[in-house]
Amino acid sequence: MLQALLHMRENQHPKQGHELTSKAYPSLNLRLNVNNKQNEVDIVLPGLRYDDIDHFGQPDIWRVFDMMNTVETAAFYNQESFLDYNTLLKQNYSTITKACSVDIKKDFYEVVTPKAPVEVSCKLKRVGNTSFTTVVELCCGGKMKPSVSCKNIHTIINVHENSVEQIPEWWRKRYEIKENAVEDKNHQAMFVNPQEKPMDTFYNEFSVPLSDTDIRHKTRCASYFQYFIENASIASNKQFYRNIQRNFHEFHIKKFNLLYLQPSNWGDGLYSESWEDNKNPLIIHCQISSQKDRIPIWYGQISLFSEITPAGLHKLVLNSG
Repeated sequence: MLQALLHMRENQHPKQGHELTSKAYPSLNLRLNVNNKQNEVDIVLPGLRYDDIDHFGQPDIWRVFDMMNTVETAAFYNQESFLDYNTLLKQNYSTITKACSVDIKKDFYEVVTPKAPVEVSCKLKRVGNTSFTTVVELCCGGKMKPSVSCKNIHTIINVHENSVEQIPEWWRKRYEIKENAVEDKNHQAMFVNPQEKPMDTFYNEFSVPLSDTDIRHKTRCASYFQYFIENASIASNKQFYRNIQRNFHEFHIKKFNLLYLQPSNWGDGLYSESWEDNKNPLIIHCQISSQKDRIPIWYGQISLFSEITPAGLHKLVLNSG
């Protein structure tokens, strides 16, 4: 999905988002549709590609997540930019994705749910002091209800100082949203509280390849999630987990939360550690750290659906009982 955009990630500076989107499908006239207020955007794409399906015939969730983030990035850098992001850039502001919370509907994994076309929409949800929250949603087969919903917290950064900044007053006045108690509650719930790492974890070392970075050679948000998936996949295959001993991929991902702590770059040596939740057998945690100074740079948490293949479910019950 969006093959041409896979090289244009967060913190990059393409000329026009809709032109780059169209290059993903040269025979189609794909455009990002930004509303007049520039606080909403949507695009209709042909559907999931072959590469977006995993070895078990299900949507590869990290690729779907990557595609949704790529659409939002393209919207930021579109000629008619989402949230007037281009003006922020001209004033030496940029953003980093500080945290994400993603919910996936169970029927997204059903074979009868069409995976083409897919519509991706982005909306501004909340404005804080130094950050704003967007919601990116994916709808399948012309259905109005989203199958995947992603909340992103974007923190404002001064490009020259590389420091967190207050949101510019002109931008706040233009986009500030009048909140209610329900919205406040939902926003607070998306903050990620990392679970303390136990002594016994599944450990995996790797180096960051160039393909996993943005134009500034910093590791992309979706790449960290991919490292999490790969760690959990290998851990379950080696029967490291007490509860999930068959195959991690027999379980469908219900929700995941991600928290960015420190940057990493192309070529950096990292290591991932995963472990099962000490209370819920359907939750897995992951921490990614620097090999050089052992400092944690990223944290993630995955919640799984219990409805899996009969053999996998039987194995889970046996080991959690």
